[in-house]
This record gives sequence, C-alpha cells and structure tokens, in this order.
Amino acid sequence: MKKFALLLIALLLFTGAVLAADMDMKSVKSSLLDKVGYDNATQTLVIQMVNSSDIYTYIDVPQNIYDSLLAADSKGTYFVEKIKGKFERGE
Repeated sequence: MKKFALLLIALLLFTGAVLAADMDMKSVKSSLLDKVGYDNATQTLVIQMVNSSDIYTYIDVPQNIYDSLLAADSKGTYFVEKIKGKFERGE
C-alpha cells in the first residue's frame, strides 16, 4: 500500500510538471510564487513556488482570478487568500 501511495504521488507530480511544461508560464515578482500559468480553454491555473520544483494545479479557475493574481500587489497573499483551498487541486 505504501509503494502504491508513493507511486501515485510521483505520478501526480509528473503530471503537474508535464502540464506546466506545455503551458506558457510567467515569472512573477513574489517571495512565495515563482511562475504562474493559465489555460483559458480548461480554466486550469498552474503555480510553481519559489525555490521549489513543486507544481500546484488548480481546476475550474475563472480567468478573472488569474488576471487578479497577476495584478495583485502581493501575489503570495492573493494566492493564499483567494486560491489556496478555494479551488479543487488538479492532478
């Protein structure tokens, strides 16, 4: 069971990395977020954290949330208050 869980985690990380690789990622000025990307067709938001290879994928994110994230004075604060825990995490 433990091996299965580790395999599943590795697969999820790989899937997120592949999605991010296919998406136009924008570098942002933030102490928390390094790059963000958005696919309007699928309403998928992808975020890479600073000093990390971790990729977080959020689904069913409206375009205006992505636009507001890019426009926010503090992108990290916007992410924590408006995105993290508010939208379903993708694979």
